[in-house]
Amino acid sequence: MKPRTLLSIFGLVVVAMLAQGCAGGEPAKALTDDELGLDKESVFATPDPIVASSTAKDPGENELLGAYFSESPPSISHDISEFLPIKIDDNMCMDCHDLLDEIGNEQAGGDPTPMPTSHYTDLRSNPGEVTANVIGARFVCTQCHATQVDAEPLVENTYRQ
Repeated sequence: MKPRTLLSIFGLVVVAMLAQGCAGGEPAKALTDDELGLDKESVFATPDPIVASSTAKDPGENELLGAYFSESPPSISHDISEFLPIKIDDNMCMDCHDLLDEIGNEQAGGDPTPMPTSHYTDLRSNPGEVTANVIGARFVCTQCHATQVDAEPLVENTYRQ
């Protein structure tokens, strides 16, 4: 656009704003802090958090939950408080779930779920090779997997596989 055209448009906007201001009428109502946002509570209120706790059941005792969405990591179905912190040289999850030979086999109720082949595959450097050991990037289990909790969902999950 030419500078002259932009100046004309700017002038019209200023004139329209002045006309609106001079027209009188009631000034805009100021919003209170209770009227801001989607929550109809004061923005300065500090609501109590919803109290939820991880399942206290031992491994093999809890119901396995389905996936929340396609390709989502499954939730941890048992208490892990005694397994923390998870370190590469001290990972109690591996004691039960490092079952490369069991991948693809049907598991009996209460048996540990084997880690998938993706945990034994270096997806960055060598995506086609399944190794005998868990890849280093997969050692911190809680980076992707969360423990089940006894809380109601904040939002209904309507995902369908």
